[in-house]
Amino acid sequence: VKVTTGSGSSSFGSLDLIIGTMLRNNSRCIIGWKPSLATKQVQLLRIALCVALTFTFTFPLPVVPVAVVEAMSVPNHRFSRDMLPSRPVPFLSTQTTASTTSTTSKTTEDGKQPLDAARLIGTTRIGQAAVSPDGTTTVFEVKDYDFTTKKFNEQLWKADLSLAKSLSDVQLKNHVHLVQLTAGSAHGWTSASSPQFSPCGDYVAFLSNRSTGTSSSSKDKSSVWILPVQGPGEARLLAEFPVSVGDLDWTQNGITVSASVYVDRETTGARVDPMTATAQRDKALADVDGSELGGLNAVLYKKLPIREWDRWLDAKMAHPFYFLVEKLEDDSSSRMGGGYTCNTTLAGGSHDLLRGVPTAVPSGAFGGSDDWSISNVGHVAMSARPPLATDEAWTTNRHIYLLKDHLSAGSCGGDDDVNENDKGAAEEDMDGLLGTCLTADNPGFDTNPTFSPDGNRLAWLTMAGPSYEADAVGIQVHDVATGVTTTLLQAEVDWNYSPNSLTWSKDGTRLYFTADVRSRQALCSIDATTGANGGITIHQSESSTSLHGECGTTKNGSTQFLTTVQSLTMPSELFLTTIPVSTSKEDEENKNGAILQQLTHFNTDRIADTALGRPGELVYKGGKDEDVQAWLIRPAGFSKEDEEAATAGETGGKQYPLAVLYHGGPQGSTGDDWHYRWNLQYYASMGFAVLAPNFHGSTGFGHQFCRDISGNWEIGGLDTIAGVRAALDQYPWLDPQRVVGLGASYGGFTSNWLNGNAPKHMFQALVCHCGTFDLRSSYYATEELFFMETEFGGPAFTDRALQSDSPYQSHTPSKKVHEWETPTLVIHGARDYRLVESEGISTFTALQRRNVPSELLYLPTENHHCLNPQNSMVWHETVIGWIQKWTNPDDETSNTIE
Repeated sequence: VKVTTGSGSSSFGSLDLIIGTMLRNNSRCIIGWKPSLATKQVQLLRIALCVALTFTFTFPLPVVPVAVVEAMSVPNHRFSRDMLPSRPVPFLSTQTTASTTSTTSKTTEDGKQPLDAARLIGTTRIGQAAVSPDGTTTVFEVKDYDFTTKKFNEQLWKADLSLAKSLSDVQLKNHVHLVQLTAGSAHGWTSASSPQFSPCGDYVAFLSNRSTGTSSSSKDKSSVWILPVQGPGEARLLAEFPVSVGDLDWTQNGITVSASVYVDRETTGARVDPMTATAQRDKALADVDGSELGGLNAVLYKKLPIREWDRWLDAKMAHPFYFLVEKLEDDSSSRMGGGYTCNTTLAGGSHDLLRGVPTAVPSGAFGGSDDWSISNVGHVAMSARPPLATDEAWTTNRHIYLLKDHLSAGSCGGDDDVNENDKGAAEEDMDGLLGTCLTADNPGFDTNPTFSPDGNRLAWLTMAGPSYEADAVGIQVHDVATGVTTTLLQAEVDWNYSPNSLTWSKDGTRLYFTADVRSRQALCSIDATTGANGGITIHQSESSTSLHGECGTTKNGSTQFLTTVQSLTMPSELFLTTIPVSTSKEDEENKNGAILQQLTHFNTDRIADTALGRPGELVYKGGKDEDVQAWLIRPAGFSKEDEEAATAGETGGKQYPLAVLYHGGPQGSTGDDWHYRWNLQYYASMGFAVLAPNFHGSTGFGHQFCRDISGNWEIGGLDTIAGVRAALDQYPWLDPQRVVGLGASYGGFTSNWLNGNAPKHMFQALVCHCGTFDLRSSYYATEELFFMETEFGGPAFTDRALQSDSPYQSHTPSKKVHEWETPTLVIHGARDYRLVESEGISTFTALQRRNVPSELLYLPTENHHCLNPQNSMVWHETVIGWIQKWTNPDDETSNTIE
């Protein structure tokens, strides 16, 4: 028998030395036993190997931790049947309600429940909210997961804001000011979303996939419904369309919805509206029984891109459609819905705001109604890519287009709703159909157009770089009457942070926005006339805030807003945020001047009964010898008193395992928020301390700090290593022998990079979710070429990219596969077109052929994220099981041989 672990050799004179070397290097032997075997099992191993007359043991320096035995007369070995592919089922899916506690989870010493997968998924989620025109009422989305039907139940609730302002904290917690408006259980578990108030404020329109009773109705098709806000009355159908619609918006005279319609030559110029033409064509292509097409299903591509996020592209693009809505004199006479009626026929005034031009609004996988804006005087503004741009696949360019007076006097701005770009107009003239391009000189990303309340000014967010999706963001304002555009906030120059939303105050004097500031989403504002010269005010910088709308002023003139607030210890809840009147320059710059009143308590009792860890921050010197911020969450139940005693050495040396979570992006951050895929508290609740570094490349720490990772992707790993060392040095209650690393996307890249670059045995196990194996192969398969070319200095085929010091060559994880030795769980979704599944398969293949303990969790229906609740429970249970396996000193499980 010859025992081999690599090149180079050294002969040992006793069997004990072989076994000792295996144990000392944490190796597995061929028959699958782990080095933590009992003495009796080691004796059996000795006897088994002693049948050999001679042996040679070879190893490289350092020793690769897996021994390969070359046997000349050893029978063939087999895996256990347990090693065959399986279909995992969530242990926690037997719950019948969101609030039921899992029978497989144990309560903590203080009687609280751990935040297991089902408890996390069962958390109530607050979504989009709309504020009534008079600011007295809000209607908002509430989403719960029903464990019986295995579906999300997304419905609408109403809050009386006027009443809420006078209630005590106890009354607010009891929700005496809330009323549920819709019930999915009464309508076949259909959803209700995207609430929009009517101009009079008496009705609210919303999207729902409930049955319309027509032949075109289906569970996958959303229509527009309407109901009286104050009752009585049930929701009625306001508008049904030939195809499903989304992104509902209600302006003064009509509603706007988005729909995916064909824009190729087969459809343009047809004397039928695009929605009907699309429905007819989709029905023909579906060929359900195969009688017409015989299974034909082929697509011919002639340009990039061919995919977007999780779908293959076709000749359909999202377009916004505007429909006139009229208020009825007598509500009882309405057959179409509430006190309003909407004519969706071609003659009734439907209108494709893009007029058939082949570009998408909303744009991209995450676009929405904030990609367009309609003023109260009929101007229309849209953020769109230049139509059929040849550089679409490798740039981020989007322009702001303005159609002045397009919907004035309640018209639809055109003679009908047919696609217009084939009526004799040359393709190079298609830009003209979109209106005046206000950003023609900017090759970067212009988005979030929004009109001032009087309709005279248009503001938007702007980036200058043509391909850098994380570029610094500025604010520009265009005067519609004069045609003059001014810069309110000059990106990079006026502020070290970037706005990511935009909302006008009701009086038009200020623009409010949120921005990522030191891993928190802060509520900020800027003067709409003087801009940055008048200062940028941070009103609320604790936790993370999202803005829904202005809802009035107090007697002393303070402005009140409806917001959503969340943190590392609190899921999203609605808050009334009051911004006091500024009386001095000090008040204007006060970062904590906002006064918060919590309006909803959907999760208060559940969180109070859940074992969570104490959040804290750690600032340390990273790979560039600059300050790096990280979150450090203590294990649940580990109190301040416990920590003080442990630090003083009074607890008998008890130590906790450390889970290190590094975020994706890489331009992103781990924030003070409640996450449903990478929730830090999940790991803390399971007994881990959690370290989450915001390494160089993270947003919210200055523009240069964010840019430092481009072309230098190893800096995230170096900062992570430095963070682990700093935490272990500072906190003696962390166990340096039980550290694991987890990440997705860029975080998955980091797991693979750490496997060949981290100090030996720093990590006992890794988790790689949708990560990169090879930067060159990833370049040729991704649907986001502009990202790769910006990060790594151009395409992967250039002369520079082929040089050994190119990031494509020097930073790719595949470069050091020969040094991989850390047990790794690989996870990948089949519909991930950002980092395609072959990256995950390659990672798993490399690990398996290296004989590194590894598993692959494959998710056939998921994209870059794991979104289905049942899959998410499997995901969480698989991940926690994996890291517990490698951090439990008493665990002796292993693969066995039949």
